[in-house]
Amino acid sequence: MTQNRLVLFDIDETMISSDGAGRRALSRALAKTHGLPPEASSIPMSGKTDPQIITEILTAAGFSQEEAVAAREEVILNYLEALDEEIEKSTYYIIHPGVIELLTALQAETRAFLGLLTGNVAPGAEKKLKRFQLFQYFPIGAYGSDSACRLDLPAIAVERARAHFQEQFSPRQVVIIGDSVNDIACARGYGAKAIAVNTGRTSWESLEKEKPCHLFKDLAVTDSVMEAIFS
Repeated sequence: MTQNRLVLFDIDETMISSDGAGRRALSRALAKTHGLPPEASSIPMSGKTDPQIITEILTAAGFSQEEAVAAREEVILNYLEALDEEIEKSTYYIIHPGVIELLTALQAETRAFLGLLTGNVAPGAEKKLKRFQLFQYFPIGAYGSDSACRLDLPAIAVERARAHFQEQFSPRQVVIIGDSVNDIACARGYGAKAIAVNTGRTSWESLEKEKPCHLFKDLAVTDSVMEAIFS
């Protein structure tokens, strides 16, 4: 009999695209706290945690590592204040094909347990997902607010899942679904199954080169993704 699976979803470009709402909100926050221009926030963000992104931007702007780390809490508070407004301003705020169908199928499957694994800080994740009523699918998660290092997040998610669901999950029972090479590396580092989806900024070729366990154009092929999760 196939074992239970803890299925952990990334958010940005995996389930939704927010039309740059997060980047704009962060740019506004950094302008307010440190006087940085918008172009300072133009760095690649795929698969990174919010604290990691803030640190990279501030150190690139000339602040020391220590100064950048110390500033993160204030920047995040200002980012969250701006995020709701930027989400409302987004004209291309979409949910990717097949997401609802896959979540519905997993919710109906007794062997599946759902969670988030995202670089977003927890309040930001909730804000982004609530627009599509997606947050309700995920009783647990691991977030950028838990650690600036994405590689730390699978163990955090598994511990929260154990406590919430009263189930044990070995690394082989964990599935991480994401759109970036960092999602694949995160899964591999924990010994979990990596399912990559080509709905983000990372090219198919770049994802394929990282050799995820499975690679899909999008999540619209529900039966195939379900088979990949439980194989």
